[in-house]
Amino acid sequence: AFPFMPKVLKHAEAITRHRDHARVDIALVTSLVDLLKPQFKHLSIRLFRAHKEWQQVQVELTAWSLGKKVELAEENTPMPQTDAVYKALELEVVHAEAIQEKGRTVHYCWFPILHDKIPLACLEIAGDAPFDLQLLDLIQGMLALYRNYLSLLHYSQVDTLTRLLNRKTFEDSLQKLLASHEGASPRRAQMERRDEAAAKGEDWLAIFDIDHFKKVNDRLGHLFGDEVLLLMADMMRKVFRRRDKLFRFGGEEFVVLVRHTSEENALKIMERFRQTVAAHRFPQLDRVTVSLGITRIRPGDSPTTVLGRADEALYYAKHHGRNQVRYYEALVKEGLQQPAQTNTEAELF
Repeated sequence: AFPFMPKVLKHAEAITRHRDHARVDIALVTSLVDLLKPQFKHLSIRLFRAHKEWQQVQVELTAWSLGKKVELAEENTPMPQTDAVYKALELEVVHAEAIQEKGRTVHYCWFPILHDKIPLACLEIAGDAPFDLQLLDLIQGMLALYRNYLSLLHYSQVDTLTRLLNRKTFEDSLQKLLASHEGASPRRAQMERRDEAAAKGEDWLAIFDIDHFKKVNDRLGHLFGDEVLLLMADMMRKVFRRRDKLFRFGGEEFVVLVRHTSEENALKIMERFRQTVAAHRFPQLDRVTVSLGITRIRPGDSPTTVLGRADEALYYAKHHGRNQVRYYEALVKEGLQQPAQTNTEAELF
């Protein structure tokens, strides 16, 4: 009889209970700690999420454990050495190595996690004993479950053309973010204290669309229009930070949730993106530009009010020259925009 089976079933349920990627990662590492800890005196586990940026694979630490406690990586979490992680992802096979550290032998094993040749993640496990075949089978079985569930989540949450997050995922993400503003959690408060560069650690919503996009479709056809959308999504992934959430809202309209930064930095990020698009040379087009509207997310906001403010700023940008970033709160302060009427009962979604 397989002694791990009851625990495996319990942890399989825990991993597939969540729709949030970070919670899925935490559940996976927690499961592996529980299943493997009895076999080792010393055990460490690190999970790295993998993604492609401009055809280059990048990895980031997402969840880790140096004992029984499982942590979610924050902005200031030190990044471990990743050479072996990249090697495992490149070779697409499990990579093992025994390394002398502080007078003892540490047995490392790296497990690449791929779906249809696309790298999703890489798991690093280090223990004070070699991994036997039964443990390797157990780990790879849990990772197969994690991979398949992550793939299902991915396909349900992304736009099929641009591979950005889709509108339904935006609605869910905004609802969760607004709920967190109703009462800042201890973890959020701790993050804001740690990140001095983030000033007050405010959150922002920006909405933008491609100027005169209909003319592109009318003149060159929808296939070429799709190519412009794909290039736009690539530039978004390049310019915005990993912790920002990027969405295709519909058609040529996009939304960005900018997390934990100051007003100055939020506006700089938006202006940098606008300039990146304006400087890019699109095939068969002299120039493509975008207009952007941004607003601060406030306690007590509803989805309707926060998206409405950003949309008002975008509307102003579109009707005052295009190819510019407009900040809703600054427009109101300057008397260029009437303050929006707060209506917390009306819901957009």
